[in-house]
Amino acid sequence: MRLLHVSDVHCATENLSRVLTEESYDIVVVSGDVECVETAEVLKEYSENAVAVTGNLDDVSVRRTLDELGVLIDGRIKAIKGLTFAGIGGLDVKSDVGSLLKLEQGRVDVLVSHYPPRRILDRTWAGVRIGLNEVLQVSRALKPALHLFGHVHESPGWVSYGEGTVAVNPGPLLRGRYAVIHYDRGSMPRVELKVLQTA
Repeated sequence: MRLLHVSDVHCATENLSRVLTEESYDIVVVSGDVECVETAEVLKEYSENAVAVTGNLDDVSVRRTLDELGVLIDGRIKAIKGLTFAGIGGLDVKSDVGSLLKLEQGRVDVLVSHYPPRRILDRTWAGVRIGLNEVLQVSRALKPALHLFGHVHESPGWVSYGEGTVAVNPGPLLRGRYAVIHYDRGSMPRVELKVLQTA
């Protein structure tokens, strides 16, 4: 299974359209900060095999659009092609965390959040760590194989933490950055960090 992971789109509609048409994948994962309704609407033709969470800069109109498209998973779970996704958005972290902590361990394959977990790919250019303990708490409770997030533009990468969870921050799609993750249940995920080629 190939997961296309994008984050921090920040109204870069052309970049989102390009990666969706140029890349090969089975499922699309958007980890927040789409920021413009027109950009969110690009997901319409991919919505059957897509999930998204809100980011801290997404307003209620973006949230509504993602919800109407059937891709929003803030505080929810959604199964696609045999994988179960759970989401923590950037607009109401406390509520989303509360909902997800009620789930059984092992029920979630992929945790999607906007914010990173504390001390995992969360260092800003100033050296400050801005990940959230609440997000780390959910990850520790659910023990997903993958944790996909964004928010911290300057900390793209991937790392394994906890009990084997692979964390991925693709970097901002605004700057052409994204990730493709090869994952099948029971196997170790393989991560490719990529950048859109300029014309």
